[in-house]
Amino acid sequence: MRIFLTGASGFIGRHVAAELSQAGHQLTCLVRQKPPTPINSAAQYVVAEWLKPATWLDQLAEHDIVINCVGMLRESRQASFQAVHTDIPIALFKAAAQHKLQKIIQISALGAEVTAPQAFVRSKALADQFLIQQPIPWVVLRPSFVYGAGCYSIELFRRLACLPITPILGDGHYQVQPIQIGDLVRAIKQTVEKPTIANCIIEAGGGEQLSFRQLLGRLAASQHRQLRPWFVPNWLAQIMAQIGTTTGLGPINRAELSLLLQGNTCDLSAFRHYFGFEPSRFEPNA
Repeated sequence: MRIFLTGASGFIGRHVAAELSQAGHQLTCLVRQKPPTPINSAAQYVVAEWLKPATWLDQLAEHDIVINCVGMLRESRQASFQAVHTDIPIALFKAAAQHKLQKIIQISALGAEVTAPQAFVRSKALADQFLIQQPIPWVVLRPSFVYGAGCYSIELFRRLACLPITPILGDGHYQVQPIQIGDLVRAIKQTVEKPTIANCIIEAGGGEQLSFRQLLGRLAASQHRQLRPWFVPNWLAQIMAQIGTTTGLGPINRAELSLLLQGNTCDLSAFRHYFGFEPSRFEPNA
């Protein structure tokens, strides 16, 4: 397959590129900077800014599939959720339909709803909503927290778990369902290679649900440490989040706190149906 991969230099995109290239697919990778070590000699790179689609959208022609892996966790003055997660993906999906590609694969986010109060997941859902109306086959994958080698978030949690006292916002009982990057990439590869996986929204989580406190405890134990939690009271967590929202600095902002406290889990029925395997349980050292 000739695949146009956006977000190819990000955490998910790098793993997707490596897997699909190894499987023999012909990749065109949209990146901000060309990596010093290309995936292989056959891979092509388009160096361009995501927010300037006029400079790269014409490269979409003569491909079979487009995979959108672009995503960010925080807005900046230069890049809003609306632009990065909604407006540019819509332009991408329109171009893919015009060029009559065989399939569009959108990496969205678990909990993406157009009515969500958080701009992060709402902006993802708006792009998903547009995609499902396109006249060519499409698949929306909505992963939970994705972890694995090179994941900034899991390394942050790992360091947090090893502190003499680990601050945990709220009671720590909110549920998470982290999925290993290898399982997500395996699902994406099947989505590329199987025409029967089409016109569906699939939630993707790991093989177990656990509380955030349990996750940190597993990370501490994997480093031969014992978790010593300090549960940050809600009023203080809200102040910290407000500071993060106002300044753009700090460990968390109001939207991130809201997403964390509401939990992030899913039903794996569709995942098992389409991909035929059970995703792994949480492995701290994966």
